[in-house]
Amino acid sequence: MKVIDSHVHVWDPTLFDYTWLANSAALNKPFLPQDLPHTSNNTRGAVFVQADCREDQALKEVDWVSALAADWPALSAVVAFARLDGGNELARDLEQLAQRPLVRGVRHLFQDLDDSQILAPQMIAGARQVALAGLTFDACVRSWQLGTLADWAREVPELSIVLDHMGKPPVAKGTLGAWRDSMRKLAGLPNVVIKLSGAGAEAAPGRPLGGQALPFIQEALQIFGPERCMIGSDWPVSMTDPAAYQGWIDLVMDSALAGASAAERDGVAWATAARFYRLDTPA
Repeated sequence: MKVIDSHVHVWDPTLFDYTWLANSAALNKPFLPQDLPHTSNNTRGAVFVQADCREDQALKEVDWVSALAADWPALSAVVAFARLDGGNELARDLEQLAQRPLVRGVRHLFQDLDDSQILAPQMIAGARQVALAGLTFDACVRSWQLGTLADWAREVPELSIVLDHMGKPPVAKGTLGAWRDSMRKLAGLPNVVIKLSGAGAEAAPGRPLGGQALPFIQEALQIFGPERCMIGSDWPVSMTDPAAYQGWIDLVMDSALAGASAAERDGVAWATAARFYRLDTPA
């Protein structure tokens, strides 16, 4: 099954400043396209998602990643950073991003913001600017913020939104209840789709990922339907090993989608991502 990996990162701390990497010795080093397990025959394409470098370096990050495309044929799209509450600066940034053909969407991390910041009028206004620019939005929140995200998304029905990492559910604890209820609320909004990604970062270390993550993947598929789900690896944050990469594809495509139709499998594997990010994908 050939997939579009809808969520990958590359970075080089010698070129850009990533404050958050200081807390992870394993990740605080360059991760470049040649390190990705995308050389296998199961990848149709990859979507780079901004890696949270210093805000004033964000446009340079886009240009750097775009330049990597010559030696990274799987690169199909870029999700750039854009500060939604930036006002006139956001308008300027969106004009700049419109000149970068690989840019299909933007992301402003919500995961460390409080409800009042997410629902602020300037944040809603910025979301509308993004929609007018013809770009999508990657929403990265923690599970307890899903209700707030639903309220925010309801204010901008014209904006196509993808929820990163299944909303970062409590995979290690294995408690689905509150997360499930919030996901159902979000699924009621037709402008929202989700990424089946990121479970490795939320799982308990030392325990097999499959048993922890599978119930959440199955629940997400049930709530949103395969036609509104796309697979993503969150490499290298959620995995750095090629075997783990293939293991995640197998977990989603074989275990979680056991018994699914060919159309449903295609939706998760590549069709939802291709439609959402407006990608050209070979048959």
